[in-house]
Amino acid sequence: MPAGLASRIADRTARLVRGALSEPPRPPLPGASLEPGFRRRWLCFLLPGAFVFFWVLTFAIGFNWQTVGIDARIYYRGSAAWLAGQDPWGVGALLNGRLFSYAGLPPTVILLAPLTLFPEEVFVWLWFALSLCSAVVTIRALRLPIVWIAYPPLLYGVVAANPHVVLLALLVAGGMWAGALASVVKIVAIPPLMGERRWRALLIAVAAFAVSAILFSGLWSSFLGQAGTVQSSVHAESAGGLSAWGDPALFAVAFISIGVLALIDGRAAAWLIVPALFPTTQYYYAMFALPLDPFLAAAMAFPAQFVPPLVTIGYVATRVGLVVWRRSGHTPRSADLVQSGQPGQGHESPVENVNAK
Repeated sequence: MPAGLASRIADRTARLVRGALSEPPRPPLPGASLEPGFRRRWLCFLLPGAFVFFWVLTFAIGFNWQTVGIDARIYYRGSAAWLAGQDPWGVGALLNGRLFSYAGLPPTVILLAPLTLFPEEVFVWLWFALSLCSAVVTIRALRLPIVWIAYPPLLYGVVAANPHVVLLALLVAGGMWAGALASVVKIVAIPPLMGERRWRALLIAVAAFAVSAILFSGLWSSFLGQAGTVQSSVHAESAGGLSAWGDPALFAVAFISIGVLALIDGRAAAWLIVPALFPTTQYYYAMFALPLDPFLAAAMAFPAQFVPPLVTIGYVATRVGLVVWRRSGHTPRSADLVQSGQPGQGHESPVENVNAK
């Protein structure tokens, strides 16, 4: 086959694939074009009612009060151990007699170190209050009814005082510096920053990591020397997590699904990488679906292994089905659709508020 003909065939095939899977000029979020009254009923009453029922059932079965603030204790002890000349990754906190180890990266150790000047109990309750405020900021930034504070992964993160809640608020309500800070708090902020095309925030984050590696090379060497052990410990403590990481077949399907979604909506694909594919995914990682669509987030709130990747696969199938449906000549029910795509050039706004009532 002549080289020119092969090149034309490859180019035409690529254009056909992009044309079949892309959504110019919009990638609307599922539910954005629903009739307002229907959406209001679901967002204000039905879904929040299910969340409240979840918590009532949790307390009825027996809520473990040792969970309150446990993640703040772990992060506090990691930074405190480093300042005391000990190994940050050799400490943790007990829950039901089991040790849950510190697993943050060196920049997180350094960032929280000044706060260890407070006694541990003071730090825990301050971080709990910060988590609660961050949850409120997130819900208001996404223009969801305030009752969505009961969204189980979000409220569970608040109860455990996990930095993930603060991270999400920084991503959805902050600008360039907040986005960079989010990636220092937890590295899982990087995929959403990439999906949002917040390049300046990413550059600052890279610079922060580089500076920490130069100034605190010993801490980095200690971490890299035991990174495999740390990962194995966290994997065992989390029973493998909820993502597809521990199942090769499911991981392959979820990975391909997110790749297909990236062709349709790069922003959505980036937000779903962590809950669907990240190693040892925790329950509260499902809150990364909140900036995309409340119905998707609600589906991910079911607390069972493999729920995030399976929901992600279903979400991608729905998005592809909508693309095919629209390209067959149908039109959405609402002519005034709000786009969910990337922030425009020069913007650092992390999300577009598509869930307004």
